[in-house]
Amino acid sequence: MPRKGSPMEGIRSTNLPQESIDAIVRSTERLEGAASILAMLEEKAGSESVTPSEIAAVRCVVESCASELDGAWAEA
Repeated sequence: MPRKGSPMEGIRSTNLPQESIDAIVRSTERLEGAASILAMLEEKAGSESVTPSEIAAVRCVVESCASELDGAWAEA
């Protein structure tokens, strides 16, 4: 167990392969981006139409993250 104030404080040890960890980090960042796009589309929907291509772009990000995460968990 790391000492309080050490650089490793708050970081849990994991047995996941580095590729899986990288996939999780990438997917998290991309999902945060998709959430931001959804927030912008919500605002836009109040005064304008949201196009199918805008919704499809968010769906594409979410689906690709799900696929990448499925692969990461399969390797773990």
